[in-house]
Amino acid sequence: MSGRAPESLPADEPLVTGPPLFGVPYRWVALSLAAFVVFLSTIDVSIVNIALPTLAEEFDTTTDAVVWAPLVFILIGTGLSLPLGRMGDLYGRKRLFVGGQLLVTLGLALSSVANSLPTLIAARAVQGVGSAMVIANSNAIVTASFPASQRGRALGTIGAVVGAGLASGPVLGGVLVDLLDWRAIFWVRIPFAALAALVLWKVLRDTPTNRGAGRVDILGSLALFAMLASLTVAVNRGSSWGWMSPSIVGLFATGVLMVPAFIWIERRVPSPVVALALFRRWSYAGSLATAVLFFWGFAAVFILMPFYLVEARGFSTLQSGAILAAQPLALFVFAPFTGRLSDRYGPQHFVTAALAISALGLLLLATIDAETPVWAVVARMSLLGLGLAMFQSPNNSTVMGSVPAERLGQASASIVTARRIGQSIGIAASGAIFTVQAGAFANSRSAIGLDDPAVQPDALVHGLEVALLVAAGVSFVAVLVWVAGNTWRGWERPSGRAAAEPVAAPREP
Repeated sequence: MSGRAPESLPADEPLVTGPPLFGVPYRWVALSLAAFVVFLSTIDVSIVNIALPTLAEEFDTTTDAVVWAPLVFILIGTGLSLPLGRMGDLYGRKRLFVGGQLLVTLGLALSSVANSLPTLIAARAVQGVGSAMVIANSNAIVTASFPASQRGRALGTIGAVVGAGLASGPVLGGVLVDLLDWRAIFWVRIPFAALAALVLWKVLRDTPTNRGAGRVDILGSLALFAMLASLTVAVNRGSSWGWMSPSIVGLFATGVLMVPAFIWIERRVPSPVVALALFRRWSYAGSLATAVLFFWGFAAVFILMPFYLVEARGFSTLQSGAILAAQPLALFVFAPFTGRLSDRYGPQHFVTAALAISALGLLLLATIDAETPVWAVVARMSLLGLGLAMFQSPNNSTVMGSVPAERLGQASASIVTARRIGQSIGIAASGAIFTVQAGAFANSRSAIGLDDPAVQPDALVHGLEVALLVAAGVSFVAVLVWVAGNTWRGWERPSGRAAAEPVAAPREP
């Protein structure tokens, strides 16, 4: 059976049910398929970064130019996630999931034969659209396949897979580039992506659609994409182009001006891409706001630790990758358990503890220097991974449980969008702080600044310390926001009955 009307569901029954497949209950089949596809897409977030120097040499251009190969992937994923999640609500998530995986396969094939940088960027754009279709609907597909009492466990498994993808992306990319060439990071994954699309088409059951709600909000989707894309490019390229350059100022102005325009559109269309009424629910809006702050802090580690390990400590790329893998590996180990425990005891206290642990981990990481033992660095990274595991599964479960069934796609895409917004802001802010502080430290001690090998390690450690202290401050703000919001609004424990709750209709023009 493919699905039933949301309003007919008991409180703790999945939207999508049916007979077992090869003796395995369907919910576990759906989770396994979603996890595998999410793993393939998560690898793409980081696997290309390791090849940027090689790409610059291959196409005889600058690193500032080749950075668009990963950036266009992030840009499209951020700007299209919410519209694609809404399309899944309206037209069926299986179509979006399978179609997205086919586009991912096509993008991999085009990338593997690209003979110029513009061609590679265009191929990565195709791949980015497909990945956005998959990622935007993955949590919705999993949520619809599980009862509310097992939602945290299921989403915890997805979180563990994300950790595995983040950990294996740089390592796999480095091995493929070293042993084969840069094209191998694309073509070696084509058979897996194609096989995944075929199995999804044959096995995945569709979720109930909501076609009666209207058509896709094209105008709102365009406004949302313009807003998020402008701000994403601005925060990612601000350091390279200059924060006060006409291009960056124009991008920020466009993004800011599109905010009221988007809200005006969404309040008047019959089927908005984002149901603004959901933001009145603290369990939805508060969880997303906290996620933005949380991943802002985590982005500092993601972007800055390689500088510390490679340039300040002299570790090889492979050694640095192994050390950095401690964080996503901890996520992989602990996420399923934290998800299961949040099902039993509720997510509120897990999120609070996760935010506090992450802030503590960032503070401890800010105390490292050029002599810190490797085990101590790994221990700090593992603590951050534990914090991420404790945060991601319960917080995602809260978001997914706070919306009606016909808005699961919006909720799923909102999680992705909040994470990427936080990461984009965190990367830009942390990178700027690190660069300014390291440069000022070096200039105060040497006439040639960071070019002086005698002062460079200490300067990089100083820049890292300040940037991580700021990131820890942001995480402490997230704790305050979460606790204050729960105290002020009262905790709304998500349940399966959220599927039957209506969303307020948009205001008439």
